[in-house]
Amino acid sequence: MSSDLSTLIAMGKRAFDEKDFPRAAELLVEAVEGGAAYADIFYTLGLIFHHQGDFERAIGYFEKSLEINPGYTEALLSLSIALNELGRYEEAKDAYRRANESIAPPSRETVAQGSLFRGKIANLHAELAELYLALDQHPDAIREYRQALTVAPGFPDLRIRLAVALRESGRLEDALVETGQVLAEHPDNVPALTQQGVINLLLGRKNEARRDWETALFRDPLNKLIQLYLNTLDRDHTQPEQPG
Repeated sequence: MSSDLSTLIAMGKRAFDEKDFPRAAELLVEAVEGGAAYADIFYTLGLIFHHQGDFERAIGYFEKSLEINPGYTEALLSLSIALNELGRYEEAKDAYRRANESIAPPSRETVAQGSLFRGKIANLHAELAELYLALDQHPDAIREYRQALTVAPGFPDLRIRLAVALRESGRLEDALVETGQVLAEHPDNVPALTQQGVINLLLGRKNEARRDWETALFRDPLNKLIQLYLNTLDRDHTQPEQPG
């Protein structure tokens, strides 16, 4: 591979990591046109166009990736998701089956295989959600987090990220439901307590916010962010009223 192509690929991947998706697509397409026919490049382009809502083009790139590496599990799963978005359910099922076969040799325990597979699918939905969040497309991000939780409902980190997306979209009560569900199952979960405190503060419930953060700080005494939140509450509480 020429140094020019290597540079284009490196720049394109860096732009993708920095969530500059239009620039990443421009650079990686140029690399492909210059001869960089690599499975991971096609897969990355598929992710970019999927998150932009161009599912047909995304499918095309996922399929190109699979022509090079038919056992590329992430590409198969992403292809299945994109096909499902277009209502092409039988093709989506076929891609799902092929993905399953790519990671599940016949001798593997069925339960362990299913857990691994669900985790991979959930992570792909979560990655798409993060891409949508980077562009402030909160409804799309929320949809992807919910899809991830449908596959893997026992992942508290996914539910906390869903709560963040709901909070950022102004759906505070809905966000509170999600943190509450995490804490019902994991009462000591510090990230959930922290987010619940933020949501309560935004709802004007300072006492509840303080309770959440104090509980979180008890569980994680060195957490600087929670200390900062509590210090901010204390400053607000002691600030004298301004004359009218």
